[in-house]
Amino acid sequence: MKDFTQDDIIKIIKIQSICRKWLVSKNNIYTLVKKFKTLKQTFHAVITGYHMINKAPIKESVWEEINCGIVKKVCLITDCANGNHASGKDNKFDNINYSNKSTKVEGNNISISSYRLTSVCNDANKGNPDEILKEIKKRDSSFDYYSILIRKEKEKELIEYMWYIIPKDYYVFKTDSLTPKIGKQGKKINLVVGWESKYSDITFSMSSQLWYKFNIKDIEKYKVCSTEIDNSKSKINYSQIFQSFGNSI
Repeated sequence: MKDFTQDDIIKIIKIQSICRKWLVSKNNIYTLVKKFKTLKQTFHAVITGYHMINKAPIKESVWEEINCGIVKKVCLITDCANGNHASGKDNKFDNINYSNKSTKVEGNNISISSYRLTSVCNDANKGNPDEILKEIKKRDSSFDYYSILIRKEKEKELIEYMWYIIPKDYYVFKTDSLTPKIGKQGKKINLVVGWESKYSDITFSMSSQLWYKFNIKDIEKYKVCSTEIDNSKSKINYSQIFQSFGNSI
């Protein structure tokens, strides 16, 4: 430290303080959710606008694009998935990486698909927990949060959409240990057919896909906003959109 003056030390401490403040802000979910809650009206407008044209519910690649449309006025969007389903990060808002997921709630039960893990476990090679957990951690390193759109399909074609922003290290997404799933293949019994933990499941016959399974009440505190749409209403077709902008066929 003898090569530094007192002014240098003060400047270094100040820079360290600024860096710590930035890191806390970047990883503070409550700061993020507070910011995104201002988007309630935009969320409603974008979701409703989508269903003025489309009957199909909003799913993975569509949600990636719609999520960008919802936040573009309040966030700097520096990266978009554009339907690319590579493992991990999908979108980047304000220099924070998000993995976009969508699913349907059944009662209170949520199932969210994640990585295919055939490279580390499959029918021919059951793998071992350490290698599988290492691979999951490697793929998780590309993002910080999940941006999840959950839909509840109700009677009379009503659909409630709920948006959640959840840290990737929240307990329902933490797979710290795995135990073998025992089942059968044809006449063979007591075989290892996959792996499981409290909130996750891997089944070799389902392309060794990692699934997270939990109760929707477990993530309630991370809900950003929600809206309900009537999907029974007649839709605008693409020709009508074309003509509405003064074009003619």
